[in-house]
Amino acid sequence: MEKLFTPQQGTGLPGLRPPRGWVPPLGAQLTLLGVYDNASGYWVGLPLQALVEALIAAESLHTEDRIDERDKIEVTIPSGTAQDTVKTKEFEVPSGEVWYLNSFELVTPLEVSGNIRISKFPKVDGVDKKYLGTDQEPGSGITYIMKEDGQLGADLRLVGGDKLTVVATVTAAGGTTVDRTVTLNLFGRKARRLV
Repeated sequence: MEKLFTPQQGTGLPGLRPPRGWVPPLGAQLTLLGVYDNASGYWVGLPLQALVEALIAAESLHTEDRIDERDKIEVTIPSGTAQDTVKTKEFEVPSGEVWYLNSFELVTPLEVSGNIRISKFPKVDGVDKKYLGTDQEPGSGITYIMKEDGQLGADLRLVGGDKLTVVATVTAAGGTTVDRTVTLNLFGRKARRLV
């Protein structure tokens, strides 16, 4: 007499729900992507959003490079530029990369105010929304830490194609007297993109 092991399941048809109480086979190659719902008595697949959130958390732990003042973005306004003139400089995160920014420092010279636009934020009048509600005053250097109260509360995640734009506005009544440069120093890390 020969003993045979026969799984207690049918082959099933695509689109049909398996019988109540059915347990999927957990072979060496299968990773369970569902949970058992006690109320309905069926196995329920995990929502895609739960998997995406887990991948984003894992992604942020795999640092591949450091982002620091070497990755600065500068916009220069030439001498003699009139008041209220706006100059911008755009930087795009390279394709295939993901950046986690934990802080940035915006340095504004005399006669020029500064701000930052982030493409990931909602558009305002067809233009990327400014990060700061009002432009940073001329002649100042302020570091903004993303996790602090009043900021984002978490690192800013930017993926390939996202853009940061430095905005410089001449505030001096007589215009600029010499070349003036607004600098954005970025701090954070580059990670391996999973999502």
